[in-house]
Amino acid sequence: MYSLIDRQNRFLIQLIVALFIFCYVAHRINWILIYFSLALFLAYFFSPLYNFLLTKGLKKSISILIIFLIILSFTIIFLFFIIPNTINELNQLYKEIPGLLAGLQNILFSFEPFFNRIMDSENLETFIGNIFTEIQKSLLTFSRIAIFTLSSFVTKFGFGIFIIPLILYYLLIDMDLLKDNLLIFVSPPSKKDYKEIVIEIDKILSNFIRGRLIVCFLVGVLITFGLYLLRIKFFLIIGMISGILNFIPYFGPIVGWVLSLFFTIGKPWSVYIMVTAIFIAVNQIEAFWLNPKILGKELGLHPLTIIFSVLIFGGLLGFLGVLFAIPLAAAIKVITYRYLIQEEHRNC
Repeated sequence: MYSLIDRQNRFLIQLIVALFIFCYVAHRINWILIYFSLALFLAYFFSPLYNFLLTKGLKKSISILIIFLIILSFTIIFLFFIIPNTINELNQLYKEIPGLLAGLQNILFSFEPFFNRIMDSENLETFIGNIFTEIQKSLLTFSRIAIFTLSSFVTKFGFGIFIIPLILYYLLIDMDLLKDNLLIFVSPPSKKDYKEIVIEIDKILSNFIRGRLIVCFLVGVLITFGLYLLRIKFFLIIGMISGILNFIPYFGPIVGWVLSLFFTIGKPWSVYIMVTAIFIAVNQIEAFWLNPKILGKELGLHPLTIIFSVLIFGGLLGFLGVLFAIPLAAAIKVITYRYLIQEEHRNC
């Protein structure tokens, strides 16, 4: 008989080996898994609507057709409005980065009498000049990469336009069957425990994917609209970044606020105050209305867990790792809790 510590050590070794195997396989079939994970996200997101349409007496094929029409509408808006406008804003930003940095540099030099107490003016100018040279290089590189990535998005993702709807179709129709098939190779005595694990992981993923995506979208829209009313340059870029990065709770608006202040350099202080007021207002709306209404009280994953998961798996697998970070974190949390913590409590 294995002792509790032996079983825990064996479990940890198996978990680490399984993660290494997954990362290796995922790296080899990168784009296939990206297509599947995007279809899985859409399946989780639209499954409540799909089930609702079925309860109203619609056939499965008609329900899926309605969902596909909704996705197609958003795809057309994304491809023919959001991407072209974002590329235009990025091109404009690329041209204006030197001027924006020069304005910020002048603002810092206006505090020269204060900094002179720390170092002499010649060293200060050299120090600040070197910092801003590096910042400018980084921003210009980022802008070029972003423009190239968006420009080639349709070409790289062309095959996905056909394969993702096909995967989504079968996921919507056979989602329950797929979950049951995960237990095919499990022995009958262990089937109940494994089914509980699958149900718990499914619950966390459902809550997170549906709730977080809706909250991210609404936060991005609110910030974009608010900055548009204030005539802030690059409002679309800031709104998109704020919404996408808000996948990590509250992280997106903070980044968006810093970018907004950077892009308003040289404007009256009242503009800075109004921009800050918009981000505070959106933060309050998210905290006191969106999160309680959409996400509920229990999300299942702590924000720090999300941050570390995205950083670790994103570093290992790039964009694919970012997509799989949350499902993997949910699975690891549920399995670890069941086989380490619960097992330890049972033996106490």
